[in-house]
Amino acid sequence: MKQVFTLAECNAHAACFDNIRLAAFTLAEVLITLGIIGVVAALTIPSLIANYQKKQTIAQLKKVYTTISQAYIMSENANGPSEDWIDSSQTINTESVKKYVQTYWLPYFKSVQECSKLGDCSYDTVAKAPSGNEDQILYITGNNRYTIVLTDGTMIAFVPFSWDADEEKQYWGGNQKFYIDLNGAKRPNVVGRDIFLFQISNKRVVANCATSDENTLNRNCSKTGNRQCCAMKIIRDGWEIKDDYPW
Repeated sequence: MKQVFTLAECNAHAACFDNIRLAAFTLAEVLITLGIIGVVAALTIPSLIANYQKKQTIAQLKKVYTTISQAYIMSENANGPSEDWIDSSQTINTESVKKYVQTYWLPYFKSVQECSKLGDCSYDTVAKAPSGNEDQILYITGNNRYTIVLTDGTMIAFVPFSWDADEEKQYWGGNQKFYIDLNGAKRPNVVGRDIFLFQISNKRVVANCATSDENTLNRNCSKTGNRQCCAMKIIRDGWEIKDDYPW
């Protein structure tokens, strides 16, 4: 009668190799192996997914930054200096911002949809910092913004006005800004994850907080900050999302 060995015992018995069919896994060995595979997968897969998401975010951020910068150059060549684009005699409302976008920006983008009201383009929420603080919300659609959706699904909200906290009202002036959602209405709709801020400053498109020092960037782009400086932190870090980034 031929003797049967487990694979674990096979190394100690030369007879095992006379017929490889005599070697087999026991149920315990199979379960242990599957358990080890499960533990390794649980430890590595989240990290692999996060790394992929970070690389994808960087690629999309670079692309839209280039797209806006090129559109800005073309518009200035056609329409003159950007500081003259704002007509401060008009009331700040969706129609005046729409006119601004359609005159100075829309001809230089490949857009597929325009959004004027909160909820348009399936954007049924406001963007928040990860803390969920209601004082840190950003409107991507509505609230006098005029938003376009590019062919790749990126949303750009044009905000050529600022907020006067003392008088609690909007006013023309300050920097002409862009709020960008890299994946449109898809979640998470969180600043620093899929939403980033840019603006026109010194005759070019720059990330928000372009003149801030490192301490300010790190304090803002943190677990407790509003993360409106996170695009600039990524750029300063060599277009990388490093370990200290609040992902």
